[in-house]
Amino acid sequence: MKLSTIPRVRLANLPTPLQEAPNLSKALGGPKILIKRDDLTGLALGGNKTRKLEFLMADALKAGADVIVTGAGFQSNWCTQAAAAARRLGMRCVLIKSGPTDGYDPEEYDGNHLLHFLMGAEIKVATSRNTKKVYDETMEELREKGHCPYLLTAAGSTPPGVMGYMNAVLELLSQAVEKGIKIDYIVHATGSGGTMAGLVLGAKALNTGIKVIGSAVSPGKDRMVKNVTRLVNESAEYLGIKLIVGEDEITVYDEYAGPGYGVLNDEKAEAVKLAAETEGLFLDPVYTGTSMANLIGLTRDGFFKSDDTVVFVHTGGSSALFAYRAPLKAYGLGKPMPWRVPAWHAA
Repeated sequence: MKLSTIPRVRLANLPTPLQEAPNLSKALGGPKILIKRDDLTGLALGGNKTRKLEFLMADALKAGADVIVTGAGFQSNWCTQAAAAARRLGMRCVLIKSGPTDGYDPEEYDGNHLLHFLMGAEIKVATSRNTKKVYDETMEELREKGHCPYLLTAAGSTPPGVMGYMNAVLELLSQAVEKGIKIDYIVHATGSGGTMAGLVLGAKALNTGIKVIGSAVSPGKDRMVKNVTRLVNESAEYLGIKLIVGEDEITVYDEYAGPGYGVLNDEKAEAVKLAAETEGLFLDPVYTGTSMANLIGLTRDGFFKSDDTVVFVHTGGSSALFAYRAPLKAYGLGKPMPWRVPAWHAA
């Protein structure tokens, strides 16, 4: 009831399907696996960020914004979704992307970067040394030109954005009832922490008993646990519910993150290939590839019981596959994999 009072603009095709993955389950000899197809949210090429943006863009509209300013990596799924939301609502979008040099412009436009270009987003490229300066200058320049810019930070992982995945838990519970199943675990990728915070908050607030497992896309499990804990508690306060979680209630694995964000390793490549071969399901090498590698690893380690029901949240981003075509081809052909893709180029 409290969730329904938060301003929201409808951008997603909901509910997204909850599909069984019998071939994947059989291949792993593991639990019953279902895929929550949040890659089919319908905004741009789909993804989890649409759920966040329904609440974030409502706040932007309330503020009278006519330009959205945000940013992330060169192949950012978040940037794709944010730019599409802005265009859907008649706004301009400025994307400040991290690159190897200021003003970098690649010879080839592929993956998400091509989508950003096609949507007419204004693209600025900054290095890690001057990112804040570029953001500040961009906001000031837009205001001087008479615009009302709205800054979207932390990939939407703020209390309003967290509401998107608290709402997703309600959706999942309804689908579970329709299918006559009880969900034991949710496995998903976690980067900025907003998706996980929403899932944890929803699972806890509704007393579902569902265990939420986050798959960190970069090393640093302790840092991720602290961030998600903070986000859950801040979001509960924002929503006006009496709920506090401790760090011991947040489960994150970073064993499959590899040495750094955006780094493709054998485990992620296997996960991408296995999902495609068994279910015709396309994952991206950075986020869903990591979370599927985690699910595969936990299954092989005997973590899940045979009668458990595990929901894998497909958070989208499959367009990033094309930026990793060389290492994925090498892996598929059984050749040494040129696995490192620069972090600034990642999804």
